[in-house]
Amino acid sequence: MIEYRDPITGYMIRRYTEGPERNSKLYFTSENFSVDDKYFFFNKNQTYGCNDGGCYRVDVATGEMTMVTDESYLGFALDRVKNVAYASRNGNEVYRINLDDNSREKIGELPAGGKLTTHFTAADTGRIACSYHLPNKIYSLIILDPGKPCEIVYQSDYRLGHAQICPTDENLIFYIHETEGDAFQRTWMFDVPERYVRPYYVEHPNEWITHEVWAADGSEMAFMKLRGQIMIGDKDGRHFDKAAESEQLLHPCLSRDRKWLVADRISYLGVTVQEGIVLIERATGKQKLIATTGSCSSGADHQHPSFNRAGDMVLFNNPDEN
Repeated sequence: MIEYRDPITGYMIRRYTEGPERNSKLYFTSENFSVDDKYFFFNKNQTYGCNDGGCYRVDVATGEMTMVTDESYLGFALDRVKNVAYASRNGNEVYRINLDDNSREKIGELPAGGKLTTHFTAADTGRIACSYHLPNKIYSLIILDPGKPCEIVYQSDYRLGHAQICPTDENLIFYIHETEGDAFQRTWMFDVPERYVRPYYVEHPNEWITHEVWAADGSEMAFMKLRGQIMIGDKDGRHFDKAAESEQLLHPCLSRDRKWLVADRISYLGVTVQEGIVLIERATGKQKLIATTGSCSSGADHQHPSFNRAGDMVLFNNPDEN
């Protein structure tokens, strides 16, 4: 662990890892910090380019690292309320991991022979949801309630991804049609008891919507409208506002009090910029570049910034020469 002053922004940065392994924070649609903000979590992949790896806990103050799960676990993500995480092992076994003592409990099984297309997410009731590629090659949404077998609640020929259950409404699951680019209609909401699907943000021609994330209280979602517009919509998808606009933003994340946004600034679609991290005050739209980074060579290298739970630190990836 080292500290340095960003040569462009002047902010102090603390670097915790360096290669040659691929070290990557958890995705920005998952919590990244323990409930007391003492630790954050990241994946270490021994083979560069491999998306699966062991998950480590890092002491924010000291940089001390402890392995939480090895490379046999997939889909690792933190609960928004409790100090637990969820992950799968041996293809389909689902585990709840106590982050206080690293103990784990098997809580269910997904259909054998399939594959996760997202990390796990959990509502405040304990219901877990994910998008999943079934062994018959059909895509699905799956829920797992405490003490009950998993349930396939929706199936589709479309490639489903980025499934995120509403943090405060176990009956609402957001998901996307994943094209690895633009889509005619990317964002969708699924009502669990009604088995009803509807578009979330209804796209018009030449609109490119991407990189969506729930607020921690489940009241709204932030997402990108390329290029460079951060949009925020209410839970029901009936009202949308432009929260900020800046050149080449890509992954927006809300602080838990919803007063601040942070996003990465990335070279894409033929435009090259100094890549880095942008902090935005939501009430005024004022924004500031707070950290500069190396250039992203692929989506796996994106900075994916996240606030800690107190909202006074930002964790991000910094792609470098390794």
